[in-house]
Amino acid sequence: MSLLRPLVLVPLCLLTMGAVPAAAQQPQERTVAAIGTATVRVRPADRHDNRSIRTAVRQAVRRALPRAVAAARRDATVLAAGTGLVLGDVVAVAETPPSPFGGFYDDTSGSFGPGRYCGRIGVSVLRRVNGRRVRVVRRRRVCRFPTQIVSSVSVTYAASPQQ
Repeated sequence: MSLLRPLVLVPLCLLTMGAVPAAAQQPQERTVAAIGTATVRVRPADRHDNRSIRTAVRQAVRRALPRAVAAARRDATVLAAGTGLVLGDVVAVAETPPSPFGGFYDDTSGSFGPGRYCGRIGVSVLRRVNGRRVRVVRRRRVCRFPTQIVSSVSVTYAASPQQ
């Protein structure tokens, strides 16, 4: 086996040594990347109606995304101007989580299921009945929805030197 290793390693080394100069000869593509974030308030017409809340959340999501892309464009323009570059076309766009810690919870999906922001919850209350403590469960209807929608995107632009 010790004879096979040099026979395998030598062609690999020659192959990688030949590939390095070819990669060094190609011109390097210049890009500028920026992250844009936007926050939009959720304002339903009726805070106690699931349909009204769902509509307000959808509208907030639709308004937040273009604002986040515009914020990324502003930041990328400042970055490019500071380094003597001019922005070109968009190379890549990715929606990023607004929190640096990530997470699986999505405010837009609803507390009581997908698209369900209103539901019944049980609240337990301790009462004294005939000298004994008894737990009583009361049910009530509540509506929970996010007060604001945060959208965050990462946009990469092609860049060229200023003329």
